[in-house]
Amino acid sequence: RAVAALAAMAMTLTACATREDVATISYKVHDGLRTGAGHTVALTVHDARTQDRGKIANKTNPYGMEMAAIRADREVTAIVKDALEAELKGRGFAIGNDGASATVAINRFYATFQSHVFSAEAVGDVKFHVAVTSPAGAPVYEREVDASGVEPGILLANGSNAAAALSDGLGKAFDTLFSDPAFLAALESGAGESSSNVKAGS
Repeated sequence: RAVAALAAMAMTLTACATREDVATISYKVHDGLRTGAGHTVALTVHDARTQDRGKIANKTNPYGMEMAAIRADREVTAIVKDALEAELKGRGFAIGNDGASATVAINRFYATFQSHVFSAEAVGDVKFHVAVTSPAGAPVYEREVDASGVEPGILLANGSNAAAALSDGLGKAFDTLFSDPAFLAALESGAGESSSNVKAGS
């Protein structure tokens, strides 16, 4: 009976893995000092991904094989832009056409599922290229941001777990970016003499 039950469970999980998932990626704004009060930022986000542009993950079956696609319920550019706008507004910045211009290129936004001996987790890979220019169009800041989000202790390689890992990765990416004084200075001043080309975590 135990063997039959396990076989039936494996068949059920495999069947689920062949159906595509559509996931909602939620985002919680981080607390930050309102240093941007009185400053306006023009924000542009575009998709620079060279692979997996139509999905955010793949389901896997009980044997670790990639199965059906997991897609976001809206464009990844909209997800990232809304989250970044919320972070900026939470720090006192206004979004508009005056002041500095910030451009974010999404290079990677994808989750994978990793199985260990007694556990499994979803890992969200989030990579951006961020550039800021002055109101006159001069480059004042540039940086690559690379973050990994994790949703630990998962039972299913499904859309909700992939979304949770990517939400965590998105938060970590913005933590890295807003922890850089040069980024905030570029937004607040709208001008500068040099750019910052520092890779996150280096």
